[in-house]
Amino acid sequence: MTQEQERAKRTNVALVVGFSLAVMLPGGYFILTPWLAPPEVPGNIPSPTLARLLNESIDNALADMNPRDAPGLIPEAAANSRVFLHEVSEVVARCSMGRLEPNQKYNKLEYHLVRVDGVRFKPIYTGTRCSEKTLIFRATFKEGRVDQAFTDGRERQSSVDDVRGRVAEFGQKVTWSDWDHHRARYFPPPPPPPAPRDVAKEWE
Repeated sequence: MTQEQERAKRTNVALVVGFSLAVMLPGGYFILTPWLAPPEVPGNIPSPTLARLLNESIDNALADMNPRDAPGLIPEAAANSRVFLHEVSEVVARCSMGRLEPNQKYNKLEYHLVRVDGVRFKPIYTGTRCSEKTLIFRATFKEGRVDQAFTDGRERQSSVDDVRGRVAEFGQKVTWSDWDHHRARYFPPPPPPPAPRDVAKEWE
């Protein structure tokens, strides 16, 4: 084999290796990042003030749950929602993806709800994009109220009013989630279907 052929062979090998790496590395990054950087989990630092803000958010959501502010609801909607809250054991707020996930624009905040009987609901999608300021927390419930909230302490880097605004949707998202599971608690029964039409008689 001549030197020119040897150089050509080495060049071809280098091209093949380079192409393989170019294909494998991005694919490996997309595949491995969910395992290398999974979604954050809440810390274990109690945050009584955050628990109070979450209860405020729930109270505001219940106050708006009436036929005047939300046409279509039955008058008993708020009371029935309190029944639902007694069925909740905890709600975990966390991002759908980890910090290294490539598609960060799709990394949204979710609420993971667990009932007192251990049933886990499908995550409640909020549409809020996660960032470094996003609060990751676990709220435990007792008798229909947030009893305790646990975080990694990051909420203490912001004012209470700032955090109040960032968790304002919590009550609505949590209470409204029951609408899909028990519509009769919140909406009047649907009207009966119309009687079958005798199409043949229309042509007489």
